[in-house]
Amino acid sequence: MPSPPVTAVLIIGIVWVVYRLSKVGSREPGLPPGPPTLPLLGNLHVFETRGIHLKLTEWARMYGDIYSIKFGPQSSIVISSPKLLREYVDLKGAMTSDRPPVYVDELISNSMELPLMRYDEKWRIMRKAAHDMVSREACNKHLPIQRAEATQLLSDLLDSPEHFYTHIYRYTASVVTSVVYGIHCPKYHDCFVDKFDRFTQRLEAAMRPGNSPPVDMFPWLKYTPEFLAPWKRKCMEMRKQQREIFFGMLDLVQDRMKEGQGNDCFMEYVIEHQKHYNLDREFLGYLGGSLLQAGIDTTAIFLQSMLACIITHPHVQKRAQEEIDRVIGSERAPGFPDWDNLPYVRALVSEVNRFCPVAPLAVPHAATADLKLGEYLVPKDSIIFLNTWGIYRHPDYYENPDVFEPERYLKNEFGIKSGADTTGCRNDFHFGAGRRRCPGINLANNSIALNTMNLLWAFNFNKAKDPLTGKPIEINLNVDVNREAVLLVQKPFKCEITPRNTAKIEVIRADFERAKEVFEPFEKQIITLSDAFV
Repeated sequence: MPSPPVTAVLIIGIVWVVYRLSKVGSREPGLPPGPPTLPLLGNLHVFETRGIHLKLTEWARMYGDIYSIKFGPQSSIVISSPKLLREYVDLKGAMTSDRPPVYVDELISNSMELPLMRYDEKWRIMRKAAHDMVSREACNKHLPIQRAEATQLLSDLLDSPEHFYTHIYRYTASVVTSVVYGIHCPKYHDCFVDKFDRFTQRLEAAMRPGNSPPVDMFPWLKYTPEFLAPWKRKCMEMRKQQREIFFGMLDLVQDRMKEGQGNDCFMEYVIEHQKHYNLDREFLGYLGGSLLQAGIDTTAIFLQSMLACIITHPHVQKRAQEEIDRVIGSERAPGFPDWDNLPYVRALVSEVNRFCPVAPLAVPHAATADLKLGEYLVPKDSIIFLNTWGIYRHPDYYENPDVFEPERYLKNEFGIKSGADTTGCRNDFHFGAGRRRCPGINLANNSIALNTMNLLWAFNFNKAKDPLTGKPIEINLNVDVNREAVLLVQKPFKCEITPRNTAKIEVIRADFERAKEVFEPFEKQIITLSDAFV
């Protein structure tokens, strides 16, 4: 039987352990307020993995524009106003530009995907190369191929409007593969596009919260044997597939360059300046792959949401078309120089980005040092959530924030209430903030501008009719969405797409014939590409 002193020590030890465990999940002094916590769990018991942006915005209205939540021992800060985002992230980028660890990404990509990389020298090397690749000047050189791809989208919609979802995805995929790798994708099916689409869906599912144990909160789970962790096997399968795509594409570019058949794509430039950027083959593969993976879905989702918005708000579609007809007419298709002369169409794009932000919750940041702002402390290693949805729906900034109303952007640059504080306001929160802002913003904005003009110029978009009742099939905007997805993806909807007049049909057909000359330098490896990733 233990002696009294030993017993006392054991009791003290047990009490100390129980006390320490009782503090896990509690909010430390100095943290911003937030929802009540439970021991060990923190706020995990009330945190939803579906529609996360909705719950975070609900809490923002209860606890303020900056509040804290606890995931077990992990402290997280949620920012839901332009002013605080600027103060914490834009102006303190040296301390808020890290990413939280993502063990699933470590298994799949060895933590080499640019959007998720930690804030270290590897990220700086890759970011500099990516910034130069997709700068405004570099993107302007590729406007002809973007215009040609947009022309094919119009032609595809003339031929089979019922397949508008896959036509849009083919467009966004082919723009990225053409600009980044110099390879045109002429169709969705039986080519690289549908294969990559299926791959990204599997990858997104693997990365989705809840589809693997909370390893990042409880790191000891990473040592779970593989036979007890089927999610690890799935990650390794995804790693193999991802590397086949990323490095297979890189090999195609290098093979073309060896044969003297370059077409000035982004990857050719980086390969030629490989020593300048200090990039080895591993960096090259993941640099191009990161742009490929990040650049396709986001623009496609915007265009799908834009169509849903103008179909459910026909008066907006009519006003935008009237402006385009007045400025451009029917004898030619829109071009990039027209953009500055279409204030209502620009307002429409801004309102779609506000009302249906592709990324309603930006990729989280992480603090690399303690931050003090006013009375609050953001501890080192805290996760920082940028609540894009909550910012774009903030009642102090936007009149009737839950109403789709492009006219708000005709009143002032940011579409906000008269007299509202403009500190930190901008119209591109969906591209992230601070030093982790999306480097592909110029390429994406070019695609969004050109295709918004083109689609409104060429077609009328209306609700589809139920074949049995003849009644319009409703589109529940921002309600019928894939709530498990990280991005705000409207569930597939049907619609009627009809050409606006015969003159525009003739223009589209003629423009598409001329576009074939633009495609020619990008079509030398279509068969190789199709065979490479079967």
